[in-house]
Amino acid sequence: MDKDSLKFYAAELGAKIPTLDLHGFYPSDALDRLDIFIYKCVEINSESARIIYGGGTGKLREVVLKKIKENKVIHSYQEEGGSVIVLF
Repeated sequence: MDKDSLKFYAAELGAKIPTLDLHGFYPSDALDRLDIFIYKCVEINSESARIIYGGGTGKLREVVLKKIKENKVIHSYQEEGGSVIVLF
């Protein structure tokens, strides 16, 4: 198992990682919060984080994943139900 796979696995098992719950926010508000959250995670040298976008119509999921894919400090991500685990 490579290093990234181990980090994803640890996060899935409930390891204590920074978590942002965007469930219930409008996409524009969620993206602002996501930017701040990513900045704080990088500032504290976090290796991974969980971002919860919930279920629903999928619009929030769509904009969150687009933002994650475009972000240069996130080198890998894995979706998990109504959330995504990112690795920095």
